[in-house]
Amino acid sequence: MKQNFYSSFKVQMLTNIIGVLFILMFSASYILFSTIRLQRIVDGSFVQQRYLKDMQGKLDEFQRPLLEFLSSKSSNALSELLVMIQTIGTLIPSYDRLPSDTISLQEKEVYSLLRAYLDIAGNVIEEKRGMDIARYTSLYDEMEAVREYINQEIETISGLRFAGQLSEYEAFIETSGKIQFWNLMFIIFISLFSLCILVHTVEKINRPMVNLSQMAAQLSAGNFEIEDIGMTRLHEIDHVVSAFNRMKNDIHSYIEEIRWQRNVEQEYMQERVRNMKMEQMLRRMEVYTLQAQMNPHFLFNTLNTGIQLAIVEGADRTCAYMEHLAKLFRHNLREKNVIVPLRHEIEGLESYFYILGVRFPKNLDLVLDCPADILDDTKVPASVLQPLVENCVVHAFRGREGINSIIVRVYRQDRRLCMSVADNGVGMDKETIASLLQPVRSLESATKVNGLENVIQRLYFFFPDDPNIISITSSAEKGTEILINIDMDRDLCIPS
Repeated sequence: MKQNFYSSFKVQMLTNIIGVLFILMFSASYILFSTIRLQRIVDGSFVQQRYLKDMQGKLDEFQRPLLEFLSSKSSNALSELLVMIQTIGTLIPSYDRLPSDTISLQEKEVYSLLRAYLDIAGNVIEEKRGMDIARYTSLYDEMEAVREYINQEIETISGLRFAGQLSEYEAFIETSGKIQFWNLMFIIFISLFSLCILVHTVEKINRPMVNLSQMAAQLSAGNFEIEDIGMTRLHEIDHVVSAFNRMKNDIHSYIEEIRWQRNVEQEYMQERVRNMKMEQMLRRMEVYTLQAQMNPHFLFNTLNTGIQLAIVEGADRTCAYMEHLAKLFRHNLREKNVIVPLRHEIEGLESYFYILGVRFPKNLDLVLDCPADILDDTKVPASVLQPLVENCVVHAFRGREGINSIIVRVYRQDRRLCMSVADNGVGMDKETIASLLQPVRSLESATKVNGLENVIQRLYFFFPDDPNIISITSSAEKGTEILINIDMDRDLCIPS
């Protein structure tokens, strides 16, 4: 729709602003002119008096280099004297005709005395340079007398001028009061005029804004059935009103769409919760599966050793061996709990140590150090120590000669339970350690892992918020220590 140029809010605002600025500039110019006028009146009454005082000050300044030159004959003081003589001489005014008033005649006489004073100063300098002490001393006394007379005359002229200014003071005060009164009236008029313009402009903006705020309050209360806001004569505000009316009409349809989306999201969340429960069940089955994994190679070797002992030796030793083997099998197969007392874990490890001692009687040294007072009041994840010892037997001593040592230590340190499995085997490199300690992603956890990897991944699963639950320290040909560090105040993450 075609709009009238003068119906534009922007044009009207600019017109009002320019008008106010023009009036303010005019008022500021008027006040500035009045101030300058007052300043000129005041300055004109004091300019001649200040000029004489400045000349008097320069005479006082002239004494310092003069005395310095007369006392020391300093070249610097002489240069400064010559410059000051020329400067003061250029400042002395000249008169084309004889002044008509008495004060001006006195000022002319003072300036004549100043020229005489400078001439005497020049003679003093010449006599000093000629080393005529008596002559320049006499001239210096004459200079002082002239300077004293000049100062007296200046003071007399200042007094006469001040008396004359007092007679003009009443007229000055009257003129100043009139100027200040008209300045005040002008400022009041400009302020009232500007206020009227501002009130008119604010009203034109405020009326449609009030309508918009009232509709916004209705919309916030949930009432979308109110009528649209009417148009104004300012097309910029009309654009806002039109957009607001469209927004009101669209919000209702948006609310219905949001309700529909919320129902869809609720169904999606319910489906997601079902999927999470299913994933939790799969994780629990994975833990049980990992615990139930056995090493077929170990079973074969232990049974083969038992058969050989039964043939070669007497029945007593074979019986003890088979008892420990059966005890170990029962220990591994019957326990289905994820968390067991520490005693249960240590008893299984003792049977496993006996079997290893029989299998490797000459080159395997086994040490188990665990205080008896923590066996019953401490719970640990099941099957974490035996796989670590088995890993030492299978990997740590491969291709190594001499006595192989495995030391298992369990101890308390503050509120932590520490379980250490150390060997003196071939050790591991940093890349292998980093690969072992890398947590397996959930999609990868279904793959088969055994021994040390089994223990590491189960510990990460039980303690997901403790990245330091297990650590590996190893040096080439010096051995490896695997340390499990359990915070007793931290609950295990166990699927329900």
